[in-house]
Amino acid sequence: MAKAKRKTLPKDFEALLATGDQEALKAVFVGCDVDARGGVFKQTALAFVDCPDALSRWLVEQGADLAAGDAYGETPLHARAGHWKGDVALLIELGADVNHDAGGRGTPLHRAAAAGKLRAARMLLDHGARVDATNNQGQTPLGLALQRCSNATIERVAPMAELLLGAMAGPVETPKSWFGRLFGGRAAPTSPVTLEMQAQVRRIGTDFEFHRPNFNPDSVDAASEALATLYRLFDVAPVPRRVVHDGTSPIRATSARWEDRHQELWRLLVPSSGAAATVQGEVIRISGRVSDEIDRNGGVNWDGDYRKMVVAFLGHVGSGRPLPGAELDAARRVVSAIKGDGGDTALMCRLAVDWVALNPEPIVLAEPGYRR
Repeated sequence: MAKAKRKTLPKDFEALLATGDQEALKAVFVGCDVDARGGVFKQTALAFVDCPDALSRWLVEQGADLAAGDAYGETPLHARAGHWKGDVALLIELGADVNHDAGGRGTPLHRAAAAGKLRAARMLLDHGARVDATNNQGQTPLGLALQRCSNATIERVAPMAELLLGAMAGPVETPKSWFGRLFGGRAAPTSPVTLEMQAQVRRIGTDFEFHRPNFNPDSVDAASEALATLYRLFDVAPVPRRVVHDGTSPIRATSARWEDRHQELWRLLVPSSGAAATVQGEVIRISGRVSDEIDRNGGVNWDGDYRKMVVAFLGHVGSGRPLPGAELDAARRVVSAIKGDGGDTALMCRLAVDWVALNPEPIVLAEPGYRR
């Protein structure tokens, strides 16, 4: 009886791939199944981006499964489509399914779009990839690309959006419709742009403008131009450039609701990274950071620095013109509760707004004793 082949690749398989030694690589599969898994994602050899073309062809000839899923159900084509140096051409030529949905995680086009792999996306589309395919979140490749877009990837997302919108924009046949007959048997092209897409573009613009003052000067112009392309493609009015406090004039927030005043002060006083220049800005920053960490992130990153921040917050709102007695007592209680992993973060934010209103003249912040 023949000995069963191993289902796992050798631990040094990636190092062996780097050598490019075809015979040594083929020898691995004397003892291993052609669909043996390895690496962080428990993927087959075909999914490794450094797998040589000759070895990929040989593996398929030996019966390797082009649809073999990794630990997340994604195929080798998914892996290569989403990797910065992955090449999808050979796997498509060998017959990989360009519309495999990985159990709802999305198609290879989703992976290419989210990673900004323009060449891979074009090739997938040219070979029948569905631009309207949705993942289990209801997102098309374009929707996912916009959701994943950050300041660092705007330059990649803009040309990807242009490509995918172009692929989505074809008119639909409606020969029985009077409206279709009006257009020669075809319906007028409908815009593939959705309200959710427009909201994502506004989110991208808002994030960029918040960080613009501290953006890498070598790439800020290119990112700004790419953002302008997104505004044009999705018919979104450009987000106004952020107005930052000058450091000397009185600090005022004019919105009616305290929640809106907190956001107004955040945009005015809080830098894109690090502590604020003024105590007023730091009070707003601390309350916002703590609220975000507890309410949105579930306190996953809560540590000693956060505890130091809430202690500093209490000191700040008791300085200058301090909060009135009842509010200062409330600040003490909420800080004590938050240090114990609880507490009303909304109250903390409201008290921050109240203290800034009492102290409109900028107070320079001393070097803080925390790093968050």
